[in-house]
Amino acid sequence: MSGLADSVVARLAEQRDLLQDLNDRCSAISVRATSRDRAVTVVVDGTGAMTALTLRPVAGRMAADTLAELIVNTAQTAAAAAFDRRRQLTEQFNRRFLAAQNRELEMWDGSSVSPA
Repeated sequence: MSGLADSVVARLAEQRDLLQDLNDRCSAISVRATSRDRAVTVVVDGTGAMTALTLRPVAGRMAADTLAELIVNTAQTAAAAAFDRRRQLTEQFNRRFLAAQNRELEMWDGSSVSPA
């Protein structure tokens, strides 16, 4: 390969790497939220799925419906933060991917061509 083909392959490799980086960063998201009274701590992953739940002794003295609501509300807070982080990462990815997509491709003779 030479010239244009090399430029296309290099751009595809860059875009593949950007996508892999996005996947790695999203997979690494972990958000912890603690209730105001500190009775409940929830950890969620980048999809908002609960990965850990910690209850302090005071939680055992709460009514079941109160504790359930506290757990759900704390988990929602953590999930919202995780989704916000995913949104930030996705926006960053989109900007970087588009920049790579719109970069001119170099021809064999050193001239360049703009992507259509």
